[in-house]
Amino acid sequence: MEKSLIIKKLFSKKTQDYTYAIAFFFIFSFFVFYIIRPNLITVFEINSKIEQLKTINKLYGEQIDKIVEVQSSFEENRDDFFLLKEAIASKPEVNKLLSDVDVSSEGSRLTSERIAVSDINLKDKGSINKLKSFVINLNLIGAFDDTIAFINKIYNQRRLKLIPELEFTRGQESSESANLNIRLEIEGYYL
Repeated sequence: MEKSLIIKKLFSKKTQDYTYAIAFFFIFSFFVFYIIRPNLITVFEINSKIEQLKTINKLYGEQIDKIVEVQSSFEENRDDFFLLKEAIASKPEVNKLLSDVDVSSEGSRLTSERIAVSDINLKDKGSINKLKSFVINLNLIGAFDDTIAFINKIYNQRRLKLIPELEFTRGQESSESANLNIRLEIEGYYL
């Protein structure tokens, strides 16, 4: 086709009616793809980030509430921390625990056959500020009532102690007044 023929067809009445529509659609599609679409993508990304930040804000709020709760509990119990230090010593202090056992057995008719300290590690520096324990094994001879009184005295002292194992066996005599052989483990704690 010749140049003049193409120009003539472009400026004909029929072609001019569609030229404005075509130009409008080109300009509109340019705006949609290069101006409106990036803005819509940005809006949706910002909305998703807002939702994520709301979730994170909620989690942080819960953690802050827990910290405030712990801090208020700490403030309420500040005056009683010396009791905690007395209950759980910073060193094993086996001699104090043995002294507590001795004080508990005073006034009773229990006799000690054997006392042994075990499971104590004085070299362990790896677990600082972690609760550690040691065990005192006792073999006693005495009556059941004296043993119950002894256990109650042990538990009423300030130092934290547990009795994980307690065993009663009859002595060689089989009478009602015969003494019991008592095997007892006392577990002491320290930091």
